[in-house]
Amino acid sequence: MRHTLIAVARRWPILAAATLLGIGLAALAVTFQTPQYTGTAEVLVQQTGETGPTSPGARVVASYAAALEGRDLADEAGVDGSVTATVAGGSDVVALAVRADSADEARAQAAALTDTFVAWVAEQAGGSGLTATVVSSAAADGSPTSPVWAWYLLSGAAAGLLLGILVALARSGAPAVVGTADDAKSLTDAPVLGTVAQDPDMSQHPLLSQLESNHPRRESMRILRTNLQFLDVDAPQQVITITSALPGEGKSTTSASLAIALAETGRRVLLIDGDLRKPRLDTLFGLERTVGLTTTLVGRVSAESAIQSTRTAGLDVLTTGTLPPNPSELLQTDAMLNLVGQLSQSYDLVLIDGPPLLAVTDGALLAALSDGALVVVRHGRTRLDELKGAAERLHAVGARVLGTVITMTPRRSTSRYGYGSGYGPEFFARETARPTRRGGSRRR
Repeated sequence: MRHTLIAVARRWPILAAATLLGIGLAALAVTFQTPQYTGTAEVLVQQTGETGPTSPGARVVASYAAALEGRDLADEAGVDGSVTATVAGGSDVVALAVRADSADEARAQAAALTDTFVAWVAEQAGGSGLTATVVSSAAADGSPTSPVWAWYLLSGAAAGLLLGILVALARSGAPAVVGTADDAKSLTDAPVLGTVAQDPDMSQHPLLSQLESNHPRRESMRILRTNLQFLDVDAPQQVITITSALPGEGKSTTSASLAIALAETGRRVLLIDGDLRKPRLDTLFGLERTVGLTTTLVGRVSAESAIQSTRTAGLDVLTTGTLPPNPSELLQTDAMLNLVGQLSQSYDLVLIDGPPLLAVTDGALLAALSDGALVVVRHGRTRLDELKGAAERLHAVGARVLGTVITMTPRRSTSRYGYGSGYGPEFFARETARPTRRGGSRRR
């Protein structure tokens, strides 16, 4: 809180300019308003009888005040301004106020309305003895009662100051987020290998196998798969950890989608859930979690028994197993190192879905066991300092950052990152529908 106040105070010129702007606009608004004057009068409503005048009761007085405030009496008296009528506390006196464009007009309309009201009460009372008597004749102050300059200027100053504070906070306190591929490249010193656009069906269909072949998310994973395969032809990566800076950036969904895309090329792929704190792969694939990575590491079952197959041919999953109280210590054991080495001999590619890097140390430990790490970045949400911190965590343990995957990108900005989905089935349908040139096609 203290740092925020200091940051706002340093931008006092913004506060001063916004406050003056608010005062100026308020003053301008006042000058365009017609001054209003108020005419006032007071009428006593009482009940007269053999014993003398008495109070008719608070409810009766209040009802007559409401009638005085209505438009029927005002129209009869020729009053075109607004009328208010209130009962003085604890008394039978009704105070009326009439607003008009001049003091003389306000006083005249208040007098006319008072006379009309007194006559109306006498007519309504009949022989009941209820009377209305003027106790304070109509009068009007020579000064306008509206608009109130002080109120307008204070309101304008307050609104301007609030606007200035918001602008100052936006200028100083709003953290910069990843918005372009250059942001990710400059902070990780690694290329952007793929992007995934916003998909409203993500929650209903998180797996790539649930989508049609021409779905944009499938095309995004094909691009990521191709870029990953040609990242380093001389030294292909066989074990890859997929992680992110913080939770909620799409790393588990990206891990599952990339694993499916790789398996669809005929490779044998193993996907390991390395997030021993908040696992998700068992839920995404609908698998059991009672037996998995942790039960294998402690020697209860073999890796072959713990690995589960999926509906995608060539893709197997090793879930977390029972969640341990000491995930970091378990991932640093020789058993984990030996298991990763063993599994890398049995599969063409091993992907590890690791926990976020800034939340715990587990993600960096898994990346150190791998040939490299993919960092998932959420467009417009992952802050630049968070991505920088994630890259530093990986470099600190000697892990290689293979590249980044930017998720939740707006569809309109896909072209900023690459080709997008322009070569889908619509493209081929359009191209094949074009008439061929005269002379036929070129022979191969």
